[in-house]
Amino acid sequence: MKKILIPVLSIMGFSPMIALATDTTAGDIMFTIGNLLGYVTPILVTVAVIYFIWTVIKYTLTKDEAQKKKAKDNIIPALVGLFLIVAFWGILSVVSNTFNVGPEQLRKDHIPCVPNPAMGIDC
Repeated sequence: MKKILIPVLSIMGFSPMIALATDTTAGDIMFTIGNLLGYVTPILVTVAVIYFIWTVIKYTLTKDEAQKKKAKDNIIPALVGLFLIVAFWGILSVVSNTFNVGPEQLRKDHIPCVPNPAMGIDC
């Protein structure tokens, strides 16, 4: 009974959101995701740089060998994390600019349109 009841109630619970989401287009979703990434990525880069600098300072200022080893073990993950964030940001920028699919290109008045008179779509 639980195996049937939980999915049915979940679908019924989300059905109003699905029905009210008909005004949302793919361009709106991409625009929202692009804006969100535009705010989150610099924050992540800043946090990664601060963490890296903090671990380097801890490594250089500490006298205890155990704490020095711990700080040294944290430097490499900090660099890898910083590299991954910047690389991901760069790859997204290259793809966005290459295919013109960034948030600047996906504003409502700039969405590309293919006319189809048979379906009544005129651009």
